[in-house]
Amino acid sequence: MIDSHSSTHQDWLVVGQGAIGLLTACQLQQQGSSVRLWLRQPASLTVHFRALDGSSRHHRFEPWPASQPIQIAFIPVKAYDALSCIQQLQPLLAEDACLILSHNGLGTLETIQPLLKPKQHLWFLTTTHGAYIEPGNQAGRQLVHSGAGNSVLGAIQAGSDPRPSFAKALNLAIGPLLSVTDIKPYLWQKLLLNCLINPMTALHQVHNGELAKPHFTSELTQLLDEFCLLAERAGYPQDKAAAWQQLQQVITQTASNRSSMLQDRLAGRQTELEFITGFVLREAQRFDLLLPGHAQLYQLCQDAGF
Repeated sequence: MIDSHSSTHQDWLVVGQGAIGLLTACQLQQQGSSVRLWLRQPASLTVHFRALDGSSRHHRFEPWPASQPIQIAFIPVKAYDALSCIQQLQPLLAEDACLILSHNGLGTLETIQPLLKPKQHLWFLTTTHGAYIEPGNQAGRQLVHSGAGNSVLGAIQAGSDPRPSFAKALNLAIGPLLSVTDIKPYLWQKLLLNCLINPMTALHQVHNGELAKPHFTSELTQLLDEFCLLAERAGYPQDKAAAWQQLQQVITQTASNRSSMLQDRLAGRQTELEFITGFVLREAQRFDLLLPGHAQLYQLCQDAGF
């Protein structure tokens, strides 16, 4: 799975200051990699990091030098920012740059791939690690690694190395890491969870655990049935019973969490609705499918202003 002989001492660019990006940056720096950040306004950033075992340490990150080519970039941004982010990075990307994209939802790859040069490669990473940034203290970021998880890394272009040189560093930072030749089935599995949990919690403004209550069962069941119908047509069939069990497990394990879409709504930020439920509905149109549950949920979210 992972090339144990790959060097972990590499120059990494991490884009943004979201929780998963900073978690990865801290863990990469901890195990010896050189890490710099790409922020909207270039600046140094101090991160006060609390690990899973309760220990704390401080990390300081400098902005990427304007004259240095970017060899490896981890891009854990919102789906709606992914394209513009790649466009901003383009002038500094090395001819054989490695880009690792990570976000909720689907629908960005089709617009990003045509931007890349022949020797530049794109991977997608999905993770179940939990992390959040505590509010307050503008002197830095208070980052908490709130839950252990695992990650899956897959090459997007044919011909890309399924076990790239940076895989060992990612395995140590945000692993255990599984490298796969086709990540699409994993992205559809995550999309299933995202399109049930995220818009429901954001619309009703509840923590994830509230979805375990009986009055949500009927709607969640309909959403799951419709998603499985679409996934079958799209070539990514789901085991409905196993998917329901996984959904309940995630709801239970993250009971006290606010979904990313709920956090965005409460903060007045743009949500990833178009890349989650919106993507599902656009795919349904391709197959002439009607998904009334998802269509109604999408409309209610739009009417609510997100």
